[in-house]
Amino acid sequence: MGSVARKKQGVLHRFKRGEEPFLVSNRSISEKGVPENDVWLIPFVAPSAKERLGYPTQKPEALLERIINASSNPMDVVLDPMCGCGTAIAVAHRTGRRWIGIDVSPIACKVMVTRMKKIGVKIAESDIVGLPKSVEELEAMEPFEFQDYIIKKLYGRPSKSKVGDFGVDGWLTNGEPVQIKQSKNIGRNVVDNFETAIRRQGKKAGLIVAFSFGKGANEEVARAKLEEGLEIRLRTVKDLLKEI
Repeated sequence: MGSVARKKQGVLHRFKRGEEPFLVSNRSISEKGVPENDVWLIPFVAPSAKERLGYPTQKPEALLERIINASSNPMDVVLDPMCGCGTAIAVAHRTGRRWIGIDVSPIACKVMVTRMKKIGVKIAESDIVGLPKSVEELEAMEPFEFQDYIIKKLYGRPSKSKVGDFGVDGWLTNGEPVQIKQSKNIGRNVVDNFETAIRRQGKKAGLIVAFSFGKGANEEVARAKLEEGLEIRLRTVKDLLKEI
Protein backbone atom coordinates (compact mmCIF):
# COMPACT_ATOMS: atom_id res chain seq x y z
CA MET A 1 0.00 0.00 0.00
CA GLY A 2 1.29 3.44 -0.87
CA SER A 3 1.16 6.28 1.60
CA VAL A 4 0.93 10.05 1.53
CA ALA A 5 1.72 12.70 4.09
CA ARG A 6 -0.69 14.37 6.49
CA LYS A 7 -0.23 17.04 9.08
CA LYS A 8 -1.67 16.58 12.56
CA GLN A 9 -1.20 19.03 15.42
CA GLY A 10 1.69 20.71 13.60
CA VAL A 11 3.53 17.43 12.89
CA LEU A 12 3.81 15.78 9.47
CA HIS A 13 2.56 12.19 9.63
CA ARG A 14 1.93 9.47 7.08
CA PHE A 15 -1.18 7.41 6.49
CA LYS A 16 -2.23 4.57 4.22
CA ARG A 17 -4.07 5.28 0.99
CA GLY A 18 -7.80 5.11 1.56
CA GLU A 19 -7.61 6.93 4.88
CA GLU A 20 -8.85 10.52 4.95
CA PRO A 21 -6.14 13.14 5.59
CA PHE A 22 -6.81 16.08 7.86
CA LEU A 23 -5.21 18.99 9.67
CA VAL A 24 -6.30 19.61 13.23
CA SER A 25 -8.03 22.96 13.69
CA ASN A 26 -9.52 24.25 16.94
CA ARG A 27 -12.13 26.11 14.91
CA SER A 28 -13.39 23.19 12.82
CA ILE A 29 -14.99 20.29 14.68
CA SER A 30 -17.28 17.74 13.01
CA GLU A 31 -20.48 16.25 14.47
CA LYS A 32 -18.43 13.22 15.56
CA GLY A 33 -16.22 15.44 17.70
CA VAL A 34 -13.14 15.14 15.47
CA PRO A 35 -11.55 17.88 13.39
CA GLU A 36 -12.90 18.41 9.86
CA ASN A 37 -10.53 17.67 7.00
CA ASP A 38 -8.67 20.52 5.36
CA VAL A 39 -7.00 18.34 2.73
CA TRP A 40 -9.54 17.74 -0.01
CA LEU A 41 -9.17 14.86 -2.46
CA ILE A 42 -10.77 16.38 -5.56
CA PRO A 43 -9.97 15.00 -9.03
CA PHE A 44 -8.73 17.30 -11.78
CA VAL A 45 -10.99 18.15 -14.72
CA ALA A 46 -10.65 15.08 -16.94
CA PRO A 47 -10.26 15.54 -20.73
CA SER A 48 -13.65 13.88 -21.27
CA ALA A 49 -15.48 15.82 -18.54
CA LYS A 50 -18.54 17.82 -19.64
CA GLU A 51 -17.34 20.86 -17.70
CA ARG A 52 -13.97 20.91 -19.45
CA LEU A 53 -13.51 24.01 -21.62
CA GLY A 54 -9.85 23.69 -22.54
CA TYR A 55 -8.97 26.82 -20.56
CA PRO A 56 -5.41 26.39 -19.23
CA THR A 57 -6.12 27.37 -15.61
CA GLN A 58 -9.57 25.79 -15.30
CA LYS A 59 -10.38 24.47 -11.80
CA PRO A 60 -12.85 21.67 -10.98
CA GLU A 61 -16.37 22.80 -10.13
CA ALA A 62 -16.27 20.44 -7.13
CA LEU A 63 -13.41 22.48 -5.65
CA LEU A 64 -15.15 25.83 -6.08
CA GLU A 65 -18.43 24.42 -4.79
CA ARG A 66 -16.77 23.29 -1.58
CA ILE A 67 -15.06 26.67 -1.09
CA ILE A 68 -18.22 28.65 -1.83
CA ASN A 69 -20.44 26.51 0.40
CA ALA A 70 -17.92 26.75 3.25
CA SER A 71 -17.47 30.51 3.07
CA SER A 72 -20.85 31.94 2.08
CA ASN A 73 -24.60 31.55 2.37
CA PRO A 74 -27.29 31.57 -0.34
CA MET A 75 -27.87 35.09 -1.70
CA ASP A 76 -24.41 36.25 -0.58
CA VAL A 77 -22.23 37.87 -3.26
CA VAL A 78 -19.28 35.85 -4.59
CA LEU A 79 -16.54 37.99 -6.17
CA ASP A 80 -13.81 36.47 -8.35
CA PRO A 81 -11.52 39.27 -9.63
CA MET A 82 -9.42 36.87 -11.77
CA CYS A 83 -12.27 34.75 -13.04
CA GLY A 84 -10.64 32.99 -16.00
CA CYS A 85 -13.21 30.70 -17.60
CA GLY A 86 -15.87 31.44 -14.97
CA THR A 87 -15.90 28.36 -12.75
CA ALA A 88 -16.49 30.41 -9.59
CA ILE A 89 -19.44 32.37 -10.96
CA ALA A 90 -21.01 29.30 -12.58
CA VAL A 91 -20.90 27.42 -9.28
CA ALA A 92 -22.06 30.51 -7.35
CA HIS A 93 -25.08 30.80 -9.63
CA ARG A 94 -25.88 27.10 -9.34
CA THR A 95 -25.70 27.23 -5.52
CA GLY A 96 -27.97 30.25 -5.19
CA ARG A 97 -25.38 32.98 -4.69
CA ARG A 98 -25.14 36.31 -6.45
CA TRP A 99 -21.85 36.81 -8.24
CA ILE A 100 -19.39 39.19 -9.89
CA GLY A 101 -16.73 37.89 -12.29
CA ILE A 102 -13.81 40.02 -13.51
CA ASP A 103 -10.92 39.23 -15.84
CA VAL A 104 -8.36 41.35 -17.71
CA SER A 105 -8.65 39.11 -20.78
CA PRO A 106 -11.57 39.82 -23.16
CA ILE A 107 -11.25 36.23 -24.37
CA ALA A 108 -11.76 34.94 -20.84
CA CYS A 109 -14.82 37.18 -20.53
CA LYS A 110 -16.23 35.73 -23.74
CA VAL A 111 -15.69 32.21 -22.41
CA MET A 112 -17.57 33.25 -19.26
CA VAL A 113 -20.46 34.66 -21.30
CA THR A 114 -20.77 31.43 -23.28
CA ARG A 115 -20.54 29.29 -20.15
CA MET A 116 -23.19 31.28 -18.31
CA LYS A 117 -25.55 31.20 -21.30
CA LYS A 118 -25.44 27.39 -21.16
CA ILE A 119 -26.87 27.49 -17.63
CA GLY A 120 -29.57 30.01 -18.49
CA VAL A 121 -27.92 33.35 -17.67
CA LYS A 122 -28.38 36.00 -20.35
CA ILE A 123 -25.34 38.24 -20.87
CA ALA A 124 -24.66 40.30 -23.99
CA GLU A 125 -21.26 39.79 -25.62
CA SER A 126 -21.47 43.40 -26.79
CA ASP A 127 -20.88 44.44 -23.18
CA ILE A 128 -17.37 42.90 -23.17
CA VAL A 129 -14.85 45.76 -23.27
CA GLY A 130 -11.84 45.29 -25.55
CA LEU A 131 -13.05 42.20 -27.43
CA PRO A 132 -12.18 42.48 -31.15
CA LYS A 133 -15.25 41.79 -33.23
CA SER A 134 -13.95 42.00 -36.77
CA VAL A 135 -11.00 41.04 -38.96
CA GLU A 136 -10.34 44.74 -39.51
CA GLU A 137 -9.94 45.37 -35.78
CA LEU A 138 -7.46 42.51 -35.57
CA GLU A 139 -5.50 43.83 -38.54
CA ALA A 140 -5.13 47.16 -36.73
CA MET A 141 -3.72 45.60 -33.54
CA GLU A 142 -0.09 45.97 -32.55
CA PRO A 143 1.82 42.82 -33.62
CA PHE A 144 2.55 41.40 -30.16
CA GLU A 145 -0.94 42.31 -28.93
CA PHE A 146 -2.38 40.43 -31.92
CA GLN A 147 -0.16 37.44 -31.21
CA ASP A 148 -1.20 37.27 -27.57
CA TYR A 149 -4.86 37.63 -28.53
CA ILE A 150 -4.70 34.66 -30.90
CA ILE A 151 -2.85 32.49 -28.38
CA LYS A 152 -5.47 33.25 -25.72
CA LYS A 153 -8.20 32.57 -28.25
CA LEU A 154 -6.69 29.11 -28.69
CA TYR A 155 -6.39 28.68 -24.87
CA GLY A 156 -2.69 28.21 -25.53
CA ARG A 157 0.54 29.14 -23.77
CA PRO A 158 2.50 32.02 -25.34
CA SER A 159 6.23 31.92 -25.91
CA LYS A 160 8.17 34.03 -23.43
CA SER A 161 10.40 35.23 -26.27
CA LYS A 162 8.77 37.76 -28.58
CA VAL A 163 11.82 37.78 -30.85
CA GLY A 164 14.22 34.95 -31.60
CA ASP A 165 11.52 32.37 -30.89
CA PHE A 166 12.68 30.05 -33.72
CA GLY A 167 9.30 30.22 -35.43
CA VAL A 168 7.18 29.17 -32.43
CA ASP A 169 4.88 31.82 -30.95
CA GLY A 170 3.19 29.52 -28.46
CA TRP A 171 1.86 26.04 -27.72
CA LEU A 172 -1.60 24.52 -27.65
CA THR A 173 -2.82 22.71 -24.55
CA ASN A 174 -1.65 19.42 -26.11
CA GLY A 175 1.88 20.78 -26.57
CA GLU A 176 1.72 21.36 -30.32
CA PRO A 177 3.60 24.47 -31.51
CA VAL A 178 1.75 27.45 -33.00
CA GLN A 179 2.97 30.12 -35.40
CA ILE A 180 0.93 33.31 -35.82
CA LYS A 181 1.20 35.62 -38.83
CA GLN A 182 -0.49 39.02 -38.93
CA SER A 183 -0.46 38.95 -42.72
CA LYS A 184 -2.34 37.67 -45.77
CA ASN A 185 -1.62 35.19 -48.54
CA ILE A 186 0.91 33.17 -46.56
CA GLY A 187 3.15 31.22 -48.94
CA ARG A 188 5.07 27.99 -49.14
CA ASN A 189 8.20 29.35 -47.45
CA VAL A 190 6.37 30.05 -44.17
CA VAL A 191 5.09 26.47 -44.00
CA ASP A 192 8.51 25.12 -44.97
CA ASN A 193 10.20 27.08 -42.17
CA PHE A 194 7.54 25.96 -39.68
CA GLU A 195 8.30 22.34 -40.52
CA THR A 196 11.83 22.92 -39.18
CA ALA A 197 10.39 24.50 -36.03
CA ILE A 198 8.12 21.48 -35.48
CA ARG A 199 11.02 19.06 -35.81
CA ARG A 200 13.13 21.14 -33.43
CA GLN A 201 10.32 20.83 -30.87
CA GLY A 202 10.26 17.07 -31.32
CA LYS A 203 6.65 17.17 -32.51
CA LYS A 204 4.80 15.76 -35.50
CA ALA A 205 2.05 18.37 -35.74
CA GLY A 206 1.52 22.11 -35.47
CA LEU A 207 -0.76 25.04 -36.32
CA ILE A 208 -0.30 28.21 -38.35
CA VAL A 209 -2.81 31.07 -37.98
CA ALA A 210 -2.94 33.93 -40.50
CA PHE A 211 -5.46 36.10 -42.34
CA SER A 212 -5.23 33.99 -45.51
CA PHE A 213 -3.10 31.33 -47.19
CA GLY A 214 -1.91 31.00 -50.76
CA LYS A 215 -1.93 27.95 -53.00
CA GLY A 216 1.73 27.24 -52.26
CA ALA A 217 1.09 27.00 -48.51
CA ASN A 218 -1.64 24.40 -48.99
CA GLU A 219 0.51 22.43 -51.41
CA GLU A 220 3.41 22.38 -48.95
CA VAL A 221 1.10 21.18 -46.16
CA ALA A 222 -0.01 18.28 -48.36
CA ARG A 223 3.60 17.44 -49.31
CA ALA A 224 4.82 17.51 -45.68
CA LYS A 225 2.05 15.13 -44.63
CA LEU A 226 2.61 12.72 -47.50
CA GLU A 227 6.41 12.63 -47.51
CA GLU A 228 7.37 13.42 -43.92
CA GLY A 229 4.32 12.58 -41.83
CA LEU A 230 3.98 16.12 -40.47
CA GLU A 231 0.43 17.27 -39.70
CA ILE A 232 0.36 21.04 -40.23
CA ARG A 233 -3.02 22.76 -39.93
CA LEU A 234 -3.79 26.16 -41.47
CA ARG A 235 -6.47 28.32 -39.88
CA THR A 236 -7.64 31.76 -40.86
CA VAL A 237 -8.32 34.54 -38.38
CA LYS A 238 -11.83 34.91 -39.80
CA ASP A 239 -12.67 31.30 -38.95
CA LEU A 240 -11.11 31.65 -35.49
CA LEU A 241 -13.29 34.69 -34.73
CA LYS A 242 -16.40 32.55 -35.15
CA GLU A 243 -15.33 30.12 -32.46
CA ILE A 244 -15.10 30.15 -28.71
